[in-house]
Amino acid sequence: MGELLGALGLAWPRLLIYPGGMFALGLAWLLARWMVMGKRSSPPAPLPLRREREVVIIDALPPLLALALLPLPPARGFPYGIDLVAALALLGWPRLRALAAGSGLASGVLPGYGLLLLGGALMGAGAGGVELSRLGRAPDTALGWALLLGGGGLWLAGQARLYDGDRGWARRLGELGHLWVGTLPILAALAAGAADRLPTGWAGWTLPPLALIMAALALGAALRVS
Repeated sequence: MGELLGALGLAWPRLLIYPGGMFALGLAWLLARWMVMGKRSSPPAPLPLRREREVVIIDALPPLLALALLPLPPARGFPYGIDLVAALALLGWPRLRALAAGSGLASGVLPGYGLLLLGGALMGAGAGGVELSRLGRAPDTALGWALLLGGGGLWLAGQARLYDGDRGWARRLGELGHLWVGTLPILAALAAGAADRLPTGWAGWTLPPLALIMAALALGAALRVS
């Protein structure tokens, strides 16, 4: 852990600018607005102001760490990465804490996480491993592509099933992280198709936003269906 924190200190733009930091906060707000348009629900009961601040600080740190570790170009290179299991735990921390503090499981949590786990398993099978860095690479076979893209679709369907309204910044960051994970197979497909068609260096700046928009549209459709 000490080595990881030291490496993050050297790669501070990942924490403060992109893919975490200010970029993540702004994008999480935009995603929340898009998701609310797709599926409305009653807002949670307000917490006392001091308690709310404590909850935001405690719950937002794990999703922010996961976002900072995402293998997204053109972020500065980083020697450490995370796998799907770690990403699911870090991004789901705010929801799991809320469930632990409540009286039971919210509607859709078990089916939603079931779809996430199934989608993650398929993506891992298609990519040849569950490390997030593998999910953004082109598989070698048509079956690998089918598993990777199909798993990404199930992952986004699980995210839509889990969504229960705009629940504050920590949950917004978690939703953004889930969306980015579901975006990685689309990013791999776009990178494979544009490998010889984009000037050197352009892919890292143009393909991630395009893949994210495509994944957000798919998530919006899944929200309306669910």
